[in-house]
Amino acid sequence: MVDAKEAAAEQAEKEARREKHRKRMNKILYKAWNLPDSSPFQEAANPSDNEVRDLTVLGQNLDKGCYAHGKSGWEIFATDMGKVYNWHIMR
Repeated sequence: MVDAKEAAAEQAEKEARREKHRKRMNKILYKAWNLPDSSPFQEAANPSDNEVRDLTVLGQNLDKGCYAHGKSGWEIFATDMGKVYNWHIMR
């Protein structure tokens, strides 16, 4: 019985951390969206299903929960954010 309560408490703590991480990522995305001259990064002229090329797709992935797994989620989020800016710089 005690193990079940501990497991439930641990799961609730993990969910709280995931929610906190999601809010932080949302805040970063919001700031990137509202930067001066950020309109080219908001929607790509030729979107791709395979790659993240704009902030809109990044936000959609965030809503889907693609970045919900702690450290690896942050790494994927940062990689995708970098892809957005690199793609626009290189084109």
